[in-house]
Amino acid sequence: MTSVVKTGPNPSKPKVTYFKKGGAAKSKGSKICPAGKAWAKRTFDTYPSAYANMAASKYCKDPNYAKGAKGKK
Repeated sequence: MTSVVKTGPNPSKPKVTYFKKGGAAKSKGSKICPAGKAWAKRTFDTYPSAYANMAASKYCKDPNYAKGAKGKK
């Protein structure tokens, strides 16, 4: 739900600003599987990085990504 606040110097043509009600969205947990996190920590020097997170996410979703690492299980 939104509320409207009319502001501006010209009352005949007011500037409209919209505000959302509610707080910040709550995090629903990690979307990266634990196996992907473990693989990324072994593979990359610095794990909590954008590139390592992208690779870990792809590791969980794509069955052909990092075949060598998955075949060792």
